[in-house]
Amino acid sequence: MKIAVVGAGVVGIVTAYELALDGHSVTVLEKAAAACEGASFANNGVVAPSFTQPFSTPEWRGNGFTRLVRSARRLTRSPWRSGQQLKWLRRWTKLHSPHNLAEVQRHGQQLAAYSSACLTHVADACKLELERSDGQLLLLRTATVPDELQPVLEVLKAQDTLWKLLSADEAREHEPALHSAAPFQGALWLPGNQVVNCRQFALLLRQEAQRLGVQFRFNTVVEQLHVHTKPSLDLTSGDGPETQSFDHIVFCTGGLPDLLPAALRQSVPMMALHGYVLSVTVREPLNAPRSAVQDLQSGISINRLGQRIRVSGGAELGEDTNTKDDATVNQLYRALEQYYPGAANYPSGTQVWRGTRHLVADGMPLIGPSGLAGVSLNLGHGANGWTLACGSARLLADLVGAKDTALPTAHLLPTRFAA
Repeated sequence: MKIAVVGAGVVGIVTAYELALDGHSVTVLEKAAAACEGASFANNGVVAPSFTQPFSTPEWRGNGFTRLVRSARRLTRSPWRSGQQLKWLRRWTKLHSPHNLAEVQRHGQQLAAYSSACLTHVADACKLELERSDGQLLLLRTATVPDELQPVLEVLKAQDTLWKLLSADEAREHEPALHSAAPFQGALWLPGNQVVNCRQFALLLRQEAQRLGVQFRFNTVVEQLHVHTKPSLDLTSGDGPETQSFDHIVFCTGGLPDLLPAALRQSVPMMALHGYVLSVTVREPLNAPRSAVQDLQSGISINRLGQRIRVSGGAELGEDTNTKDDATVNQLYRALEQYYPGAANYPSGTQVWRGTRHLVADGMPLIGPSGLAGVSLNLGHGANGWTLACGSARLLADLVGAKDTALPTAHLLPTRFAA
C-alpha cells in the first residue's frame, strides 16, 4: 500500500520503518525542518518496562475528591484555568481509581515490556550504536515501600518484572556517586529499565528507513484531510500547494490534529502536559550518575546519557504558554546538586528544554483505526512516549496489514471512547 505517516518524531519514524519493513511504500510528512523537533528532541531517555514514569497516573489514595485535589497539586502550575482541564482531571482520576488501578497498570506494563523488547530487536537488527545504560533506582524517603506503590509492585510481580528493595547502602553500590547527605533511606532497583538516547535512535533509524525506500518530506504542512474512495491530504510546502492521495494515512502527531472530525476529537479525553529537561555536560564522571535515578516523592529523574546528564521533572496542564516556570527549573538544578554535587560542568554546555506530550485520560495511547476509512492513529503516549514507541509502531503496522497482533488492542483503539 501507499501510506503517509504524518509526524517525524520517534513514533512517526519507527512507525514508518515498521510499515516499510512490511513492504509498504511510505512517505513521512513533517511540518518542521528536521526530524525530532518536538517531544523527541531532548527527553530524559528512560525506557521503562516497569511503566514507572512520573505523571502517567494520578494519586491513588483517598476518595474521588481527595484524589482529584492531590493529583491537581502534582502539576506545577494551577490546573484550574478552564472547565475543560477540570473535566479532564476528574476523568483521569476516575479512570485510575483504586478499583481500576491493577487493570490500568497491567495493560500499561504489558505494552511497555513489549515495546522494550521491540526496541532491542530493532537496534540489534539495524546494528545501531546508541548511548545507553542499564537499570533505574527509585529513591524512597523511608526505608520501606510506600503503601501507594504496593499495587504497582503487585502488577510487576504478576508480569514477572524484576525489582528489588534496597537499603541506602545497597543503592549506592549501583550509584556510588550519590551524595552522602541525599535525602533517601532506601530504593527500589529496577534492573530491566534503561536509558537510551531517543533522538539518536530516531535519527539513525531514519537512515535505515530511507534504505527501505521511505521518503521524508520536511517543511510540509498538512492543511486538510479528505476521505472519499481513498484518503487524501492537502499539503503546503516550498513547492506550493498540492493534493496527494494514499491508500492509508497514519497520524503520529503527539496530539489529535485539528483536521480530524470534531466528533472524534471531542470523544477522546486528551490533554497537553508540558515538562522540563535540564541537560548539562559531565564535569567529573566519578561524580555523575551511572544510569537512571528518580526521586519518587518529587518525580524528578536524573539520568546519564553519554557525556551528559539530563534532569527531568515538572508538569503543566493545558495550553502551551511558551514560557518556562523559573520555580520548576530551579527545582531541577537543586535536585542535581542535592544528589550529584560537582557532577556538572555548567559553563561548557547547559540547556533547559520545555517539551509537550499529550496524555489520554486512561493512560493508554491511541493506536489503530480512527473510525475514518483508511485513517489510523498512533499518538497520545504521554510521558511514556519513548518507552512505548517501538511496540506501538509494531502493533500499528500489524493492524494496518490486517495481521495478528502480539498483544490485545481493544483498550488501545482510538474508537474506545465512542458512545
